[in-house]
Amino acid sequence: MPTKTSDKCRQCSKLSVETAIARHGESGDGCWVGERCHKRRTYYKKRDLYNRNRRLKYRGEKESAAQLTDIPTVPAIVVYFYRQRKDEPLHALSVELWIGQQKKATREPVHTLGWKEAHVREYITNAIALFNQQYEVSISGIAATVELNPGLCTLDPCPLKIEAQES
Repeated sequence: MPTKTSDKCRQCSKLSVETAIARHGESGDGCWVGERCHKRRTYYKKRDLYNRNRRLKYRGEKESAAQLTDIPTVPAIVVYFYRQRKDEPLHALSVELWIGQQKKATREPVHTLGWKEAHVREYITNAIALFNQQYEVSISGIAATVELNPGLCTLDPCPLKIEAQES
């Protein structure tokens, strides 16, 4: 039976490397162990992708690397959620369109303070519709979701940064 995922490590994976080392290194709680922590952070960040590939391989839909002659140019939507945990309120949201290996478009992050779940769904649906119209592609849904720490929010002004400056 696989080991249970560490909630502490999963939360740490959303932080930047510098912040994680400061919080969990020698000056923090001391749990940072160099290479092992880097590998865990990478695993937790890419866990959805790894599981998706594992399922495709199990179903036999994945072709071997030797048989691939060119990379398919399939449009995909990636949604970035800025929040600590899934049960906490969403701080900000960003949507990207990828076609093949190239990022074609980005909707800059927006603060979602006070938004209900329906507002979030509507924003994502509108972004997908805009990308469909603008790039003349057919996008069926969200390919991946990425959770980022709200401290990495790039918006200015940001309520989190204002609170930090006042302290």
